[in-house]
Amino acid sequence: MAQHIPQQITGKSLDCFETIDTASTVDAQQLFDKIKTKILQVNNWHQITGKASAEFAVMDEHGLDLKRSVQKGDYIRIDIPGPGLPSANGYDWVQVEAIREEFKEGTRRFSLTLRPSPDPSGDNTDTAHFFKQISSSSILLEQKENHLALHYAGRNEVVNTSNSAILDNLRNFMVGLGAKMGASFPQWRALIEGLANLYPQKTIK
Repeated sequence: MAQHIPQQITGKSLDCFETIDTASTVDAQQLFDKIKTKILQVNNWHQITGKASAEFAVMDEHGLDLKRSVQKGDYIRIDIPGPGLPSANGYDWVQVEAIREEFKEGTRRFSLTLRPSPDPSGDNTDTAHFFKQISSSSILLEQKENHLALHYAGRNEVVNTSNSAILDNLRNFMVGLGAKMGASFPQWRALIEGLANLYPQKTIK
């Protein structure tokens, strides 16, 4: 699934994996569809990850709520535990860069890639996230016969201290440093593990 992940160039990378062996290929195909649907329902991610995790909300180009599954080009407002971004009313923002699905050589693949972005609800063009815009977050799902693989891939994680507001940069330094030291791992681990748990008989490889 490497072709679905932005290339690692600089900064830190983060990976989480889960695999599932189902009873049959039909079960795997049905589970693939179920997990893909849950990945696209970003507004409900906190129901998978638990109360202590970040809350994600799908927004349009004006920063208004979208009560639907996420689409390419949509924005996602993130309310992380801890101090928020002052210039963005306490939130971090990412944009959906890509949603891909393919079937090739007996293997079905799906991926969602997010990238830090400005806050679309205002005029500030600074990146409203504790990581710079070069960073990305990808969720990947793969199915071959009765086997499924889930993968979270964080790439080029560089702390964003280039905003025009000093308070933004101080906050981003604190939060971004914590994330680079592993504070963001439980969030993404909880999501990947929660998606895998949609098949209660899963086996972890």
